[in-house]
Amino acid sequence: MLPLSDRLSFSVKKVFFFLMVSLALQAAPCQAKEIDVELVWKFKDAGWIKVEVEQGNYTLKEAGKDKQTAMPFPAGSNLELTWGGWSPALKKNYDPFQSWSGKELELNRQGAYGSFLVQTPDGQKVSYRGSLKIRWENGGCKLINRVDQEEYLKGVVSIEMSNSWAGDGLEALKAQAVAARTYMVRKTRTAAQITDSPDYDQAYSGRNVEGAANQAVEATRGEILVDSITYQPIDALYSSHNGGYTELAENVWSNPDPHFISQPDPFSQGIGGPADRWRFIIGADILGQAFEMGPIAKIELDKLPSGRVKKVRMQDIHGKLHEVSGRAFVQKFYPYGRPIPVQAFLGNLFTVRQIPGDEPLFSFDLGELGVPSRLSELIERQKAMEAGSGPRLSRILSTNQGIRDIPAAHDVFVFNGRGWGHGVGMSQWGAYHMAQRGYTYGEILAFYYQQTDLIKHYL
Repeated sequence: MLPLSDRLSFSVKKVFFFLMVSLALQAAPCQAKEIDVELVWKFKDAGWIKVEVEQGNYTLKEAGKDKQTAMPFPAGSNLELTWGGWSPALKKNYDPFQSWSGKELELNRQGAYGSFLVQTPDGQKVSYRGSLKIRWENGGCKLINRVDQEEYLKGVVSIEMSNSWAGDGLEALKAQAVAARTYMVRKTRTAAQITDSPDYDQAYSGRNVEGAANQAVEATRGEILVDSITYQPIDALYSSHNGGYTELAENVWSNPDPHFISQPDPFSQGIGGPADRWRFIIGADILGQAFEMGPIAKIELDKLPSGRVKKVRMQDIHGKLHEVSGRAFVQKFYPYGRPIPVQAFLGNLFTVRQIPGDEPLFSFDLGELGVPSRLSELIERQKAMEAGSGPRLSRILSTNQGIRDIPAAHDVFVFNGRGWGHGVGMSQWGAYHMAQRGYTYGEILAFYYQQTDLIKHYL
Protein backbone atom coordinates (compact mmCIF):
# COMPACT_ATOMS: atom_id res chain seq x y z
CA MET A 1 0.00 0.00 0.00
CA LEU A 2 1.19 3.56 -0.71
CA PRO A 3 2.28 5.81 2.19
CA LEU A 4 -0.48 8.04 3.54
CA SER A 5 1.00 11.18 1.97
CA ASP A 6 1.17 9.53 -1.45
CA ARG A 7 -2.35 8.17 -1.07
CA LEU A 8 -3.66 11.64 -0.21
CA SER A 9 -1.81 13.11 -3.18
CA PHE A 10 -3.25 10.47 -5.48
CA SER A 11 -6.73 11.06 -4.05
CA VAL A 12 -6.51 14.82 -4.60
CA LYS A 13 -5.31 14.32 -8.17
CA LYS A 14 -8.11 11.87 -8.80
CA VAL A 15 -10.76 14.25 -7.46
CA PHE A 16 -9.33 17.11 -9.51
CA PHE A 17 -9.32 14.95 -12.64
CA PHE A 18 -12.88 13.86 -11.93
CA LEU A 19 -14.02 17.48 -11.59
CA MET A 20 -12.35 18.48 -14.86
CA VAL A 21 -13.91 15.58 -16.73
CA SER A 22 -17.28 16.24 -15.12
CA LEU A 23 -17.17 19.88 -16.18
CA ALA A 24 -16.39 18.81 -19.73
CA LEU A 25 -19.22 16.28 -19.72
CA GLN A 26 -21.65 18.78 -18.22
CA ALA A 27 -21.20 21.44 -20.89
CA ALA A 28 -24.45 23.00 -22.11
CA PRO A 29 -26.64 21.27 -19.51
CA CYS A 30 -29.87 22.94 -20.65
CA GLN A 31 -29.71 21.84 -24.25
CA ALA A 32 -31.38 18.54 -25.06
CA LYS A 33 -29.29 16.31 -27.27
CA GLU A 34 -30.71 14.12 -30.00
CA ILE A 35 -29.40 10.95 -31.60
CA ASP A 36 -30.11 9.14 -34.85
CA VAL A 37 -31.56 5.63 -34.51
CA GLU A 38 -31.64 3.46 -37.62
CA LEU A 39 -34.82 1.35 -37.55
CA VAL A 40 -33.63 -2.03 -38.79
CA TRP A 41 -35.28 -4.38 -36.30
CA LYS A 42 -38.74 -4.33 -37.89
CA PHE A 43 -38.27 -2.17 -40.97
CA LYS A 44 -35.00 -3.19 -42.59
CA ASP A 45 -35.25 -2.81 -46.40
CA ALA A 46 -39.05 -2.52 -46.21
CA GLY A 47 -40.54 -2.41 -49.71
CA TRP A 48 -43.56 -0.46 -48.49
CA ILE A 49 -44.18 1.83 -45.55
CA LYS A 50 -46.91 4.13 -44.36
CA VAL A 51 -46.15 6.96 -41.97
CA GLU A 52 -48.86 8.89 -40.14
CA VAL A 53 -48.44 11.88 -37.83
CA GLU A 54 -49.99 10.88 -34.54
CA GLN A 55 -49.54 13.96 -32.34
CA GLY A 56 -48.03 17.41 -32.71
CA ASN A 57 -47.11 19.37 -35.82
CA TYR A 58 -44.57 18.36 -38.45
CA THR A 59 -43.27 19.54 -41.80
CA LEU A 60 -42.42 17.32 -44.75
CA LYS A 61 -39.66 18.23 -47.18
CA GLU A 62 -37.12 16.65 -49.49
CA ALA A 63 -33.54 16.71 -48.25
CA GLY A 64 -31.37 19.24 -50.04
CA LYS A 65 -34.22 21.59 -50.88
CA ASP A 66 -34.92 25.00 -49.35
CA LYS A 67 -36.87 25.21 -46.12
CA GLN A 68 -39.50 27.14 -48.03
CA THR A 69 -40.45 23.93 -49.86
CA ALA A 70 -41.44 22.21 -46.60
CA MET A 71 -45.16 21.54 -46.43
CA PRO A 72 -47.12 21.53 -43.17
CA PHE A 73 -47.80 18.00 -41.98
CA PRO A 74 -50.06 18.22 -38.92
CA ALA A 75 -51.60 15.39 -36.89
CA GLY A 76 -53.58 13.05 -39.16
CA SER A 77 -51.36 13.60 -42.20
CA ASN A 78 -49.83 10.50 -43.79
CA LEU A 79 -47.59 9.35 -46.59
CA GLU A 80 -46.84 6.05 -48.31
CA LEU A 81 -43.68 5.05 -50.12
CA THR A 82 -43.32 1.93 -52.23
CA TRP A 83 -41.80 0.57 -55.43
CA GLY A 84 -43.73 1.72 -58.47
CA GLY A 85 -42.24 -0.62 -61.05
CA TRP A 86 -39.65 1.71 -62.59
CA SER A 87 -38.97 4.00 -59.65
CA PRO A 88 -40.21 4.62 -56.11
CA ALA A 89 -43.78 5.86 -55.84
CA LEU A 90 -44.89 8.38 -53.21
CA LYS A 91 -48.36 9.19 -51.94
CA LYS A 92 -49.17 12.11 -49.64
CA ASN A 93 -52.48 12.13 -47.78
CA TYR A 94 -55.27 11.52 -50.30
CA ASP A 95 -53.28 12.33 -53.43
CA PRO A 96 -52.68 9.50 -55.94
CA PHE A 97 -49.31 7.73 -56.06
CA GLN A 98 -46.72 9.63 -58.08
CA SER A 99 -43.27 8.64 -59.28
CA TRP A 100 -40.62 9.94 -56.91
CA SER A 101 -37.06 10.65 -57.97
CA GLY A 102 -35.83 12.10 -54.70
CA LYS A 103 -33.26 10.60 -52.36
CA GLU A 104 -34.52 11.44 -48.89
CA LEU A 105 -37.64 12.76 -47.17
CA GLU A 106 -37.54 14.61 -43.85
CA LEU A 107 -40.48 14.51 -41.47
CA ASN A 108 -39.43 17.18 -38.99
CA ARG A 109 -41.12 17.81 -35.68
CA GLN A 110 -42.07 21.41 -34.97
CA GLY A 111 -42.05 22.26 -31.30
CA ALA A 112 -41.11 20.31 -28.22
CA TYR A 113 -43.41 17.34 -28.66
CA GLY A 114 -44.68 15.11 -31.44
CA SER A 115 -45.02 11.49 -32.47
CA PHE A 116 -45.73 9.49 -35.59
CA LEU A 117 -46.74 5.95 -36.56
CA VAL A 118 -44.85 3.69 -38.95
CA GLN A 119 -46.97 0.91 -40.38
CA THR A 120 -45.43 -2.39 -41.41
CA PRO A 121 -46.57 -4.44 -44.42
CA ASP A 122 -48.40 -6.84 -42.08
CA GLY A 123 -50.48 -4.00 -40.63
CA GLN A 124 -48.69 -3.52 -37.31
CA LYS A 125 -48.00 0.05 -36.23
CA VAL A 126 -45.08 1.32 -34.18
CA SER A 127 -45.19 4.78 -32.61
CA TYR A 128 -42.07 6.92 -32.31
CA ARG A 129 -41.22 10.28 -30.81
CA GLY A 130 -39.07 12.87 -32.57
CA SER A 131 -38.47 13.20 -36.31
CA LEU A 132 -37.92 10.78 -39.19
CA LYS A 133 -35.70 10.55 -42.25
CA ILE A 134 -36.81 8.24 -45.07
CA ARG A 135 -34.34 7.11 -47.73
CA TRP A 136 -34.92 4.81 -50.67
CA GLU A 137 -31.88 2.57 -51.08
CA ASN A 138 -31.43 -0.65 -53.04
CA GLY A 139 -35.13 -1.23 -53.56
CA GLY A 140 -36.20 -0.59 -49.97
CA CYS A 141 -36.78 2.05 -47.34
CA LYS A 142 -34.17 3.07 -44.81
CA LEU A 143 -35.67 4.79 -41.77
CA ILE A 144 -33.77 6.93 -39.28
CA ASN A 145 -35.52 8.23 -36.17
CA ARG A 146 -34.00 11.41 -34.71
CA VAL A 147 -35.03 11.53 -31.08
CA ASP A 148 -34.03 13.09 -27.76
CA GLN A 149 -31.62 10.79 -25.95
CA GLU A 150 -33.75 10.45 -22.81
CA GLU A 151 -36.87 9.79 -24.90
CA TYR A 152 -34.93 7.14 -26.79
CA LEU A 153 -34.09 5.43 -23.48
CA LYS A 154 -37.78 5.23 -22.60
CA GLY A 155 -38.21 3.07 -25.69
CA VAL A 156 -35.26 0.89 -24.62
CA VAL A 157 -35.68 0.19 -20.90
CA SER A 158 -39.31 -0.96 -21.18
CA ILE A 159 -38.50 -3.63 -23.76
CA GLU A 160 -35.05 -4.63 -22.52
CA MET A 161 -36.71 -5.34 -19.17
CA SER A 162 -40.44 -4.99 -18.52
CA ASN A 163 -42.91 -2.36 -17.34
CA SER A 164 -44.37 -5.02 -15.05
CA TRP A 165 -41.14 -4.99 -13.01
CA ALA A 166 -41.77 -1.45 -11.78
CA GLY A 167 -43.86 -2.65 -8.85
CA ASP A 168 -41.26 -4.76 -7.03
CA GLY A 169 -38.19 -4.20 -9.22
CA LEU A 170 -37.94 -0.47 -9.90
CA GLU A 171 -34.28 -0.43 -8.81
CA ALA A 172 -33.51 -3.00 -11.52
CA LEU A 173 -35.16 -0.75 -14.10
CA LYS A 174 -33.02 2.13 -12.85
CA ALA A 175 -29.90 -0.01 -13.23
CA GLN A 176 -31.04 -0.88 -16.76
CA ALA A 177 -31.59 2.80 -17.54
CA VAL A 178 -28.04 3.65 -16.43
CA ALA A 179 -26.53 0.74 -18.37
CA ALA A 180 -28.52 1.58 -21.51
CA ARG A 181 -27.63 5.27 -21.25
CA THR A 182 -23.95 4.44 -20.76
CA TYR A 183 -23.99 2.17 -23.80
CA MET A 184 -25.69 4.90 -25.83
CA VAL A 185 -23.21 7.62 -24.80
CA ARG A 186 -20.20 5.44 -25.55
CA LYS A 187 -21.55 4.20 -28.90
CA THR A 188 -22.60 7.61 -30.23
CA ARG A 189 -19.20 9.10 -29.47
CA THR A 190 -17.66 7.01 -32.25
CA ALA A 191 -20.62 6.28 -34.53
CA ALA A 192 -22.95 8.61 -36.39
CA GLN A 193 -25.99 6.58 -35.32
CA ILE A 194 -27.19 3.61 -33.34
CA THR A 195 -29.60 0.87 -34.41
CA ASP A 196 -32.82 -0.26 -32.74
CA SER A 197 -31.84 -3.93 -32.99
CA PRO A 198 -30.65 -6.06 -30.04
CA ASP A 199 -28.61 -8.04 -32.56
CA TYR A 200 -26.36 -5.00 -33.07
CA ASP A 201 -26.93 -2.58 -30.20
CA GLN A 202 -29.86 -2.56 -27.79
CA ALA A 203 -33.58 -3.08 -28.35
CA TYR A 204 -35.65 0.06 -29.03
CA SER A 205 -39.37 0.03 -29.80
CA GLY A 206 -40.39 3.66 -29.47
CA ARG A 207 -43.55 4.75 -27.67
CA ASN A 208 -45.28 1.39 -28.18
CA VAL A 209 -43.54 -0.16 -25.18
CA GLU A 210 -43.40 2.85 -22.87
CA GLY A 211 -45.06 2.58 -19.48
CA ALA A 212 -44.19 2.39 -15.81
CA ALA A 213 -40.49 1.92 -16.64
CA ASN A 214 -40.36 5.55 -17.81
CA GLN A 215 -40.00 6.61 -14.18
CA ALA A 216 -36.69 4.72 -13.99
CA VAL A 217 -35.32 6.77 -16.90
CA GLU A 218 -36.52 10.00 -15.33
CA ALA A 219 -35.19 9.10 -11.86
CA THR A 220 -31.67 8.48 -13.22
CA ARG A 221 -31.65 11.23 -15.82
CA GLY A 222 -28.12 11.81 -17.11
CA GLU A 223 -26.45 9.13 -14.98
CA ILE A 224 -23.82 6.90 -16.58
CA LEU A 225 -21.07 4.50 -15.52
CA VAL A 226 -17.48 5.58 -16.13
CA ASP A 227 -14.14 3.91 -15.58
CA SER A 228 -12.90 4.74 -12.07
CA ILE A 229 -9.51 5.91 -13.39
CA THR A 230 -10.10 7.47 -16.81
CA TYR A 231 -13.71 8.59 -16.18
CA GLN A 232 -14.64 7.55 -19.69
CA PRO A 233 -17.97 5.75 -20.30
CA ILE A 234 -17.55 1.99 -20.08
CA ASP A 235 -18.90 -0.59 -22.50
CA ALA A 236 -21.94 -1.39 -20.33
CA LEU A 237 -22.81 -4.84 -21.63
CA TYR A 238 -25.74 -6.85 -20.31
CA SER A 239 -27.78 -9.93 -21.18
CA SER A 240 -31.09 -11.46 -20.19
CA HIS A 241 -29.84 -14.18 -17.82
CA ASN A 242 -26.30 -15.35 -17.08
CA GLY A 243 -27.31 -18.82 -15.88
CA GLY A 244 -25.90 -18.19 -12.42
CA TYR A 245 -22.34 -17.30 -13.50
CA THR A 246 -21.00 -14.08 -15.06
CA GLU A 247 -18.50 -14.29 -17.92
CA LEU A 248 -15.28 -12.55 -18.95
CA ALA A 249 -15.54 -10.33 -22.00
CA GLU A 250 -12.45 -11.90 -23.58
CA ASN A 251 -14.12 -15.31 -23.51
CA VAL A 252 -16.88 -13.96 -25.75
CA TRP A 253 -15.24 -11.31 -27.97
CA SER A 254 -11.50 -11.88 -27.35
CA ASN A 255 -11.07 -8.34 -25.99
CA PRO A 256 -10.16 -8.08 -22.28
CA ASP A 257 -12.18 -5.56 -20.26
CA PRO A 258 -11.40 -4.89 -16.57
CA HIS A 259 -15.01 -3.96 -15.83
CA PHE A 260 -16.17 -7.58 -16.05
CA ILE A 261 -15.22 -10.61 -13.99
CA SER A 262 -16.29 -14.24 -14.04
CA GLN A 263 -17.93 -15.21 -10.77
CA PRO A 264 -20.97 -17.06 -9.37
CA ASP A 265 -24.15 -15.01 -9.43
CA PRO A 266 -26.60 -16.29 -6.82
CA PHE A 267 -29.16 -13.66 -7.82
CA SER A 268 -29.58 -15.26 -11.26
CA GLN A 269 -30.62 -18.63 -9.91
CA GLY A 270 -34.19 -19.82 -9.53
CA ILE A 271 -35.66 -16.89 -11.46
CA GLY A 272 -36.42 -16.25 -15.11
CA GLY A 273 -38.53 -19.26 -16.11
CA PRO A 274 -37.20 -20.75 -19.40
CA ALA A 275 -34.17 -18.45 -19.24
CA ASP A 276 -33.12 -20.05 -15.95
CA ARG A 277 -33.35 -23.70 -17.04
CA TRP A 278 -34.03 -25.03 -20.51
CA ARG A 279 -33.71 -28.31 -22.44
CA PHE A 280 -33.28 -29.15 -26.09
CA ILE A 281 -33.64 -32.61 -27.66
CA ILE A 282 -32.44 -33.59 -31.12
CA GLY A 283 -31.95 -36.77 -33.09
CA ALA A 284 -28.37 -37.72 -34.02
CA ASP A 285 -29.15 -37.54 -37.73
CA ILE A 286 -30.79 -34.10 -37.52
CA LEU A 287 -27.86 -32.82 -35.47
CA GLY A 288 -25.43 -34.12 -38.07
CA GLN A 289 -27.35 -32.54 -40.93
CA ALA A 290 -27.01 -29.12 -39.27
CA PHE A 291 -23.24 -29.37 -39.72
CA GLU A 292 -23.18 -31.30 -43.02
CA MET A 293 -22.23 -34.53 -41.28
CA GLY A 294 -23.71 -37.98 -40.91
CA PRO A 295 -25.60 -39.02 -37.77
CA ILE A 296 -23.55 -37.92 -34.75
CA ALA A 297 -22.04 -40.75 -32.73
CA LYS A 298 -20.09 -38.75 -30.14
CA ILE A 299 -19.94 -35.23 -28.67
CA GLU A 300 -17.21 -33.71 -26.48
CA LEU A 301 -17.50 -30.31 -24.78
CA ASP A 302 -14.56 -28.01 -24.02
CA LYS A 303 -15.72 -25.74 -21.19
CA LEU A 304 -14.68 -22.46 -19.58
CA PRO A 305 -14.44 -22.17 -15.75
CA SER A 306 -17.94 -20.65 -15.75
CA GLY A 307 -19.33 -23.83 -17.29
CA ARG A 308 -19.98 -22.20 -20.65
CA VAL A 309 -19.04 -24.28 -23.65
CA LYS A 310 -16.05 -22.93 -25.53
CA LYS A 311 -15.81 -25.67 -28.17
CA VAL A 312 -18.02 -28.52 -29.34
CA ARG A 313 -16.29 -31.50 -30.96
CA MET A 314 -18.46 -33.93 -32.90
CA GLN A 315 -17.79 -37.24 -34.62
CA ASP A 316 -20.33 -38.89 -36.89
CA ILE A 317 -20.91 -42.62 -37.47
CA HIS A 318 -18.50 -42.52 -40.44
CA GLY A 319 -15.64 -41.17 -38.33
CA LYS A 320 -15.81 -37.60 -39.68
CA LEU A 321 -14.72 -34.99 -37.13
CA HIS A 322 -15.93 -31.42 -36.82
CA GLU A 323 -15.34 -28.67 -34.23
CA VAL A 324 -17.29 -25.44 -33.73
CA SER A 325 -17.41 -22.75 -31.05
CA GLY A 326 -20.06 -22.98 -28.39
CA ARG A 327 -21.74 -19.83 -29.69
CA ALA A 328 -21.81 -21.13 -33.28
CA PHE A 329 -23.33 -24.37 -32.05
CA VAL A 330 -26.11 -22.52 -30.22
CA GLN A 331 -26.86 -20.33 -33.24
CA LYS A 332 -27.78 -23.40 -35.28
CA PHE A 333 -30.73 -24.11 -33.01
CA TYR A 334 -31.62 -20.79 -31.39
CA PRO A 335 -35.38 -20.04 -31.79
CA TYR A 336 -35.06 -16.82 -33.79
CA GLY A 337 -38.29 -14.84 -34.05
CA ARG A 338 -40.26 -17.28 -31.92
CA PRO A 339 -41.57 -17.25 -28.34
CA ILE A 340 -39.08 -18.60 -25.83
CA PRO A 341 -40.28 -21.95 -24.41
CA VAL A 342 -38.60 -24.26 -21.91
CA GLN A 343 -37.67 -26.53 -24.83
CA ALA A 344 -35.28 -24.16 -26.59
CA PHE A 345 -31.53 -23.69 -27.09
CA LEU A 346 -30.82 -20.31 -25.47
CA GLY A 347 -27.12 -20.14 -24.63
CA ASN A 348 -23.76 -21.87 -24.38
CA LEU A 349 -23.89 -22.82 -20.70
CA PHE A 350 -25.07 -26.41 -21.10
CA THR A 351 -24.39 -30.12 -20.63
CA VAL A 352 -25.16 -32.92 -23.07
CA ARG A 353 -26.51 -36.42 -22.52
CA GLN A 354 -26.57 -39.13 -25.18
CA ILE A 355 -29.45 -41.64 -24.95
CA PRO A 356 -29.99 -44.74 -27.10
CA GLY A 357 -32.79 -44.10 -29.54
CA ASP A 358 -34.42 -47.48 -28.94
CA GLU A 359 -35.30 -46.57 -25.36
CA PRO A 360 -39.07 -46.12 -24.82
CA LEU A 361 -40.19 -42.57 -24.16
CA PHE A 362 -41.95 -43.38 -20.93
CA SER A 363 -38.88 -45.04 -19.38
CA PHE A 364 -37.39 -41.59 -18.72
CA ASP A 365 -38.32 -38.58 -16.63
CA LEU A 366 -40.12 -36.66 -19.36
CA GLY A 367 -39.83 -33.41 -17.42
CA GLU A 368 -36.07 -33.79 -17.38
CA LEU A 369 -36.01 -34.56 -21.06
CA GLY A 370 -38.26 -31.63 -21.86
CA VAL A 371 -40.50 -33.69 -24.16
CA PRO A 372 -42.99 -31.32 -25.87
CA SER A 373 -46.54 -31.43 -24.54
CA ARG A 374 -47.85 -32.40 -27.98
CA LEU A 375 -46.37 -35.84 -27.34
CA SER A 376 -48.26 -36.31 -24.08
CA GLU A 377 -51.23 -38.21 -25.48
CA LEU A 378 -48.97 -40.54 -27.42
CA ILE A 379 -46.90 -41.17 -24.31
CA GLU A 380 -49.91 -41.82 -22.11
CA ARG A 381 -51.16 -44.45 -24.54
CA GLN A 382 -47.74 -46.04 -24.51
CA LYS A 383 -47.66 -46.23 -20.73
CA ALA A 384 -50.65 -48.52 -20.90
CA MET A 385 -48.75 -50.91 -23.16
CA GLU A 386 -46.07 -53.43 -22.30
CA ALA A 387 -42.51 -52.24 -21.85
CA GLY A 388 -40.38 -52.73 -24.94
CA SER A 389 -43.03 -51.69 -27.43
CA GLY A 390 -44.53 -48.44 -28.66
CA PRO A 391 -42.93 -45.04 -29.39
CA ARG A 392 -39.17 -44.62 -29.01
CA LEU A 393 -36.97 -41.60 -28.37
CA SER A 394 -35.70 -42.01 -31.92
CA ARG A 395 -39.05 -40.70 -33.15
CA ILE A 396 -37.94 -37.22 -32.06
CA LEU A 397 -36.59 -35.02 -34.86
CA SER A 398 -35.82 -32.12 -32.54
CA THR A 399 -37.60 -29.91 -30.07
CA ASN A 400 -37.96 -27.35 -32.84
CA GLN A 401 -39.31 -29.80 -35.43
CA GLY A 402 -41.46 -32.27 -33.48
CA ILE A 403 -41.59 -36.02 -34.18
CA ARG A 404 -41.19 -38.23 -37.24
CA ASP A 405 -43.61 -40.83 -38.52
CA ILE A 406 -41.12 -43.70 -38.46
CA PRO A 407 -38.46 -44.18 -35.72
CA ALA A 408 -34.86 -43.64 -36.79
CA ALA A 409 -32.03 -46.04 -36.01
CA HIS A 410 -29.99 -43.40 -34.19
CA ASP A 411 -29.40 -42.03 -30.70
CA VAL A 412 -30.90 -38.89 -29.25
CA PHE A 413 -28.98 -36.01 -27.61
CA VAL A 414 -30.46 -34.06 -24.71
CA PHE A 415 -28.97 -30.64 -23.93
CA ASN A 416 -29.71 -29.21 -20.49
CA GLY A 417 -28.77 -25.56 -20.13
CA ARG A 418 -29.02 -22.41 -18.06
CA GLY A 419 -29.14 -18.76 -19.02
CA TRP A 420 -30.03 -16.71 -22.06
CA GLY A 421 -27.39 -14.58 -23.75
CA HIS A 422 -23.64 -14.03 -23.51
CA GLY A 423 -23.50 -13.61 -19.72
CA VAL A 424 -21.12 -10.62 -19.73
CA GLY A 425 -22.01 -7.71 -17.45
CA MET A 426 -25.43 -7.27 -15.89
CA SER A 427 -27.88 -10.14 -15.81
CA GLN A 428 -31.29 -8.53 -16.23
CA TRP A 429 -33.08 -11.28 -14.32
CA GLY A 430 -30.38 -11.18 -11.66
CA ALA A 431 -30.82 -7.41 -11.33
CA TYR A 432 -34.56 -7.90 -10.94
CA HIS A 433 -33.99 -10.48 -8.20
CA MET A 434 -31.60 -8.11 -6.41
CA ALA A 435 -34.19 -5.33 -6.56
CA GLN A 436 -36.81 -7.66 -5.12
CA ARG A 437 -34.45 -8.34 -2.21
CA GLY A 438 -34.00 -4.65 -1.44
CA TYR A 439 -30.78 -3.73 -3.25
CA THR A 440 -30.50 -0.23 -4.75
CA TYR A 441 -29.66 0.36 -8.39
CA GLY A 442 -26.21 1.59 -7.33
CA GLU A 443 -25.57 -1.69 -5.53
CA ILE A 444 -26.83 -3.68 -8.51
CA LEU A 445 -24.48 -1.84 -10.86
CA ALA A 446 -21.56 -2.26 -8.45
CA PHE A 447 -22.12 -6.03 -8.37
CA TYR A 448 -22.10 -6.46 -12.14
CA TYR A 449 -19.62 -3.75 -13.23
CA GLN A 450 -16.15 -3.52 -11.67
CA GLN A 451 -13.84 -0.50 -11.29
CA THR A 452 -16.56 2.00 -12.15
CA ASP A 453 -18.09 5.19 -10.78
CA LEU A 454 -21.64 6.45 -11.23
CA ILE A 455 -21.64 10.08 -12.35
CA LYS A 456 -24.08 12.66 -13.72
CA HIS A 457 -23.60 13.23 -17.44
CA TYR A 458 -25.80 16.07 -18.63
CA LEU A 459 -27.16 15.39 -22.08
